[in-house]
Amino acid sequence: MNHQEQINACLRRNFPLLTLSWLLSVASLMSLMLVINGTHSPSAMSSSDILRNVKNGVVIPTMLHLLLVWGSTRLIWWLAALLVCCLLVTLGLYTQRPPGLIYYLALFCPLAGLLVLNSQGYRRIYARLVEISKAPRAKRLPGEPVDVLRYPGMAAFLRRYMGRSFAAFFLTMASIALATVQVEYAYFAQHLENMGYVVIVILVGAAVCGVGAGLIANGFAWGVWCLVAVAVTSLLMAIASVAAGIHPFFTATSIALPLVALVLMNSHHHRQFCKRFAVVRRLRLRKAGR
Repeated sequence: MNHQEQINACLRRNFPLLTLSWLLSVASLMSLMLVINGTHSPSAMSSSDILRNVKNGVVIPTMLHLLLVWGSTRLIWWLAALLVCCLLVTLGLYTQRPPGLIYYLALFCPLAGLLVLNSQGYRRIYARLVEISKAPRAKRLPGEPVDVLRYPGMAAFLRRYMGRSFAAFFLTMASIALATVQVEYAYFAQHLENMGYVVIVILVGAAVCGVGAGLIANGFAWGVWCLVAVAVTSLLMAIASVAAGIHPFFTATSIALPLVALVLMNSHHHRQFCKRFAVVRRLRLRKAGR
């Protein structure tokens, strides 16, 4: 069993405990922010408050847990420090007579999270991840997939073709961001409390672009259609907002970016880029005997 397989086996066995610690960390941050904002009960929250607290409360615990399971074992102390800070800040807010239900939730979640981190099961997870990270990695066996750059001529190929492909990827992400902001300004300028939805749309577009790029890198050439879909959606959103009287430079930029991205994705360089990774995938499967 190689290094990655050992980590995957450890995560499969302890997935419920890791999920519980993540949920408690998210709940600790979200409830603390609710206490700071003076929210009296969950039923009194508006949709914008829910979106803002979800965004602020999910990002940090998620990143810490992802880095933890990827081998950065020292980050468990960062997670414990985060829970301790949430608990101390919540205790310090007691003198301001905070609302009851949310305040007790803000007290309970970090305490429960610290108990989970100090439990015997989580200690076994931590010890196992440390053991795996310190163990010497075995050499590649014959027939196993190898690094893409080790294929003959792959480094020179990437130097020649990677520039336009990366440009298409980043232009697509920039186009969805600009188009979303333009639609918000054109049709929802009087509802600034809905800015959370703008962030969600941009994040969804970036996620679709990331999935498409990942599919291409893994040899699935049809992943380019994810990027095409985002670029076409951005172009349609930009065109739909032309009549709103936005600055001409901003309008022209939001229309030009997806067009340039589509041209790059339809270019010979990008097509060869996708085909080459598909060939590499077939070679890897052939070497693995599949």
